[in-house]
Amino acid sequence: MRHGDRRLVDAIVMLALSCVVAAGELPADSLYQLHAGLETQTAERVGLDLHRGHPTLISMFYGSCPAACPMLMTSLQVYESHLDQAARARLRVLLVSFDAARDRPPQLARLAEEHHTDAMRWSLVSAEEPDARKIAALLNFRYRRLPDQSFDHSLSITLLDPKGRVLATTQTLVGDTAFEAKLAAATAAPAAADKVTNR
Repeated sequence: MRHGDRRLVDAIVMLALSCVVAAGELPADSLYQLHAGLETQTAERVGLDLHRGHPTLISMFYGSCPAACPMLMTSLQVYESHLDQAARARLRVLLVSFDAARDRPPQLARLAEEHHTDAMRWSLVSAEEPDARKIAALLNFRYRRLPDQSFDHSLSITLLDPKGRVLATTQTLVGDTAFEAKLAAATAAPAAADKVTNR
């Protein structure tokens, strides 16, 4: 084997080993332990750990929801608006649709545009059954399809640390000061945030 080829093989092996090590670093209580297939508004196939490495706000919705889900998206924007610019840059938002049949990438992209979401930090994705049910169970989120094909569902926002562990959950769409404090702590400069997640 030529020297250049050997170096390429060594680099590939090291990359593969680093991926295995990284996967093993997830704590047992991380939501990212779930292997779920998601499709983004740009038609990419991703996992639930899409925003691993960043504090993340996660919730579930469906795109044709007439009132509650638009209110949820506004609520997320209000909560993140209370952060300073640096903290907001560290934050990610993941909204998972449980109506994958109708919430295809073009519909998700349209919703993102309508709500003026930050495409660098916000991801709207859809999950097919049974992955949507598994994600809902992890988030303690409930939904059921009604005869008119709309959904009855709960409303909640969950804050995850960079490794996918739950830091806080709120059902209060506006003004949960305790949740706001945990969000501020989780998105603080890394040294300060580590103190929060390691408590």
